[in-house]
Amino acid sequence: MGDSLAHEAELNGLVKEYLKFAAFEETVNVFVKECKSKGKAIPKPPMIADHDIKTSYIQEDLLQAFEDGNRKVFFKLWEQHISPQVREDEQLPQKLEFYLHVHFAIFPLKNSGKSVIYKKNKDKEDMDERILHFKNYLETRGAALSQTTEFLPFYALPFVPNPTVHPSFKELFQDSWSPELKMRLQIFLSAGLKVTKAPKLLSLFKENGQSSKELLQQLQQQLVETERKAATYMKRYSKMQEDYQSLIGVTAELVDSLEATVNGKMITPEYLQSVCVRLFSNQMRQNVAQSIDFTRPGTDVYFKSPCNSEG
Repeated sequence: MGDSLAHEAELNGLVKEYLKFAAFEETVNVFVKECKSKGKAIPKPPMIADHDIKTSYIQEDLLQAFEDGNRKVFFKLWEQHISPQVREDEQLPQKLEFYLHVHFAIFPLKNSGKSVIYKKNKDKEDMDERILHFKNYLETRGAALSQTTEFLPFYALPFVPNPTVHPSFKELFQDSWSPELKMRLQIFLSAGLKVTKAPKLLSLFKENGQSSKELLQQLQQQLVETERKAATYMKRYSKMQEDYQSLIGVTAELVDSLEATVNGKMITPEYLQSVCVRLFSNQMRQNVAQSIDFTRPGTDVYFKSPCNSEG
């Protein structure tokens, strides 16, 4: 009984944790209230004292990657700590992310000789890689904004030989553009950055679901293999039955022939040949028929068969 109560309390805690994670605020309140009225315990979640510290560190890392022009580090952190729902369903993050891609694409042109990251790369190789990545973004995630007048000129950016002197991109190379973008980024991170750990109930479901899926695939593969073997064995069994019935028939005929010979009746060579051919498989009938001379009684008879082919 004690173990049952302990597990029940732990399960209640998992349910509450998941409901909070999924933002079912009203459901959480009703669940907690009903547990209290029924005397059901809900363990308190462990305190995460360093939650704000982690958030601060992640924000600092993102801003530092922005300053250094380190595209790979920035977007790795961005995808890890900004939920897909926010990045894909809300317009403000979509627009901000678009300008961030622009920032990293033109970073070498604005910061040549200033960035440590930039110094470690060959100028042309670094720029080509950034433009290629930006072009790929425009063709995938960034395609959603292609019909927006605000962003339309930027779809030509990868194809402009020298954007620094192009009138359409003059604003990008002003000294105020990057600091303003950084400020917008900082405001967004302060309001929307969360270090959210997936609830244990969800983790258990995913783990068990994955294990069940893998087990099902293994069982399906085993079933296919078993069915294949069973079909092979059935063919062999059917062949053995056919051979058995044929052997019984030939044996009966030979016994009758032996009895007839004892009674003085002649056995024709053609009859013996037909009996011999029936004793062997279809593939060997022609060879067997050709290797036996039934017209020379009293001579040794030799024919190739499965029994004496290797003797």
